[in-house]
Amino acid sequence: MNTDNEKKFELDEPAARSHTPPGWPIQTIEITPSGKAPKKYGPTTYRFGASLTLSVILPRRDWTLVKETKNYAYMTPPPGQSSPPFFITIALPPAEECLALARRSYARGHSWVGQLGEWPAWYLHERNTDMQEMWCDPKTGQMASRLHKHPPKSSLTIGERGAWETTVTGVAGEFVIGVLPPSLVREPASNTAPQALALIEGALKTVELTLYERNAEARKLCIAHYGATCQACGLVYEDKYGPIGADLIHVHHVTPLSAIGEAYQVDPIRDLVPLCATCHHVVHRKSPPYSVAEIRAAIAAQSALSLE
Repeated sequence: MNTDNEKKFELDEPAARSHTPPGWPIQTIEITPSGKAPKKYGPTTYRFGASLTLSVILPRRDWTLVKETKNYAYMTPPPGQSSPPFFITIALPPAEECLALARRSYARGHSWVGQLGEWPAWYLHERNTDMQEMWCDPKTGQMASRLHKHPPKSSLTIGERGAWETTVTGVAGEFVIGVLPPSLVREPASNTAPQALALIEGALKTVELTLYERNAEARKLCIAHYGATCQACGLVYEDKYGPIGADLIHVHHVTPLSAIGEAYQVDPIRDLVPLCATCHHVVHRKSPPYSVAEIRAAIAAQSALSLE
């Protein structure tokens, strides 16, 4: 049950009251569309995946919001910017301020959702990351289980993937930019692990498979956030194949399960990303996999070569 103090909690940060917070430098960033909008919206209208953010930020910069859906924003650039690449100037928090904000939020001891500068932001305070492991004992045929105790994790996210985003994670008030090193978020490997661990469903299978086979709910939440659009090449199966391609997409683990080494609590927004089957296959051409950014760069480089 929430206490009265928790009910009255409000984020008291200068960055929550200004689009250009003190100490945030104005920087130029590239805004990349996920593809062209349907032809009925005109030849210079583009589809963007970060709909919640860009549908607000871009109209302040003379863009026209043509249509907004749950997963996309269809936008027309201002005159003189009819085709990518698109760039905007906007205040971005430096890394040291992101870390300081995470530490201040940790000291307050509250999760919150709000706005910092022009960006959506949220802080999750000491989220429980314990995991229950289950297996079948090969000798008795009975199910057995044990609890993996992990330290609670806190995280701060500013922005939205598809526009600009930074994440800070930490344990016990110690924060880093990005994802915590595995040694800080899971217990050391036990020498008493049962032999049957090698047979646990998903321990190795899901390294190169999508969440169709592993966790349908995590897959659903991931696609609800990003849309059924490949985040590397922008492919939407429905656009290419019509109704028979609706909602088809793979969901890729940003950090492979093989690198984590055990069951863990998946975050469908930060740990997963939609990819088409081709990009998903290419991502796993090496170990550790290529990042989505590397695949995008490879596609762009090859496209430039084909135009020469």
